[in-house]
Amino acid sequence: MSKVTIYQFSKYDISTDTTRTSRRWGTSEAIASWGGHVLKKTGVEVDAAVLGSEVEGMTAIGFNPYERDGFQREVTMNMRNS
Repeated sequence: MSKVTIYQFSKYDISTDTTRTSRRWGTSEAIASWGGHVLKKTGVEVDAAVLGSEVEGMTAIGFNPYERDGFQREVTMNMRNS
């Protein structure tokens, strides 16, 4: 599998009039396309398979790159996305 670096990011939330940290992680390109601000110190290299199809270049809501390593994390993520 190919590797990508994903980041946490913040974005202005008009409904609360605050800047919030997203519950997703994303590539810097995806974050920029959504108008978010990359939190650079949060970068983590992961398998590209963790990027969901729901939002291109971003993980599922609630994804935690530190949850588990390797195969088990991939299985867990795939089951969550089903």
